[in-house]
Amino acid sequence: MTTHLSFCIDKSVVNLVGPMTKTDKMVALTRAVRAAFNRLKALTDDLHGDLRITTAMRAVMETLSESGPVTVPQIARAKGVTRQHIQLLADALVKAGLAAVKDNPAHKRSSLIALTEKGKRAFAKMHAREAPVVQEMAWEFDERELERAIAVLERLAARIDERLKGEAAT
Repeated sequence: MTTHLSFCIDKSVVNLVGPMTKTDKMVALTRAVRAAFNRLKALTDDLHGDLRITTAMRAVMETLSESGPVTVPQIARAKGVTRQHIQLLADALVKAGLAAVKDNPAHKRSSLIALTEKGKRAFAKMHAREAPVVQEMAWEFDERELERAIAVLERLAARIDERLKGEAAT
């Protein structure tokens, strides 16, 4: 495998060896996704620091807001993370009074997690704070760019899921 030395100047990657290969571009994409994720996390933490709700807790609250009561394993599968990770977040939400554990009529051992009224109000407040920031950022891109980015990232996530499932089967 050939390693290309590259660095950033004014947000663009400069390759010192020659044109980037498809593999180099995939590496650059994964770096860009990580960088964007870290910046989104920092922005979210900055917007909501006074609420004492972490970005990870907010992600679980978003799922509960959109889906209604669901189990910890369902959230974990949807987010592509471990059940244990979501359980820690659900426990923190319950402790903060933002979520509650409910009986699951379909499964006695896997309770449902649901937002409480306090959790619904907190999530609505977070959403309201985020809306102008998201709207401002949206203006930086045309619709086709956003649609293409969504499609690429969804395909990447699906491909990673396939790979993980294949490795789990072996």
